[in-house]
Amino acid sequence: MPTIGIADTTFARYNMGSAAIDEIHKNVSLKIKRVTVPGIKDLPVAAKKLIEEEGCDIVMALGMPGAKEKDKMCAHEASQGLITAQLMTNIHIIEVFVHEDEGKDEKELAFLMDRRTREHALNVIKLLLKPENLIREAGTGQRQGFGDSGPLRM
Repeated sequence: MPTIGIADTTFARYNMGSAAIDEIHKNVSLKIKRVTVPGIKDLPVAAKKLIEEEGCDIVMALGMPGAKEKDKMCAHEASQGLITAQLMTNIHIIEVFVHEDEGKDEKELAFLMDRRTREHALNVIKLLLKPENLIREAGTGQRQGFGDSGPLRM
């Protein structure tokens, strides 16, 4: 049975790990391994360990960078670390970041964190079990969180 890894942070202001696990369990019956780390720059090694030490077949890396310029730089560094971990392991690590300044208020931010996490959890299931579903969605302007953009027409 495939195993999904969930790596989340204590820095986030919303429990993204629980939302991901809830959405996965609503849709499939798979084994899940979860680890929580302090911040987003800790996610690359957590994800790599979930793959190499826990045998996860795919990992979700969940985090909430702050709104300051320094936070955006840290998010970029974390993203590069996650990409490196993917290349080192040949395993997908789905980055799910919601920046603190993406919502106009706390209610919208919480909504976005929940929805983006859940929509990416569905993408994880597709990547792992039903990749043909992603092929059918190619070029459709899918967005995780707020509304989809839709396809461009000629």
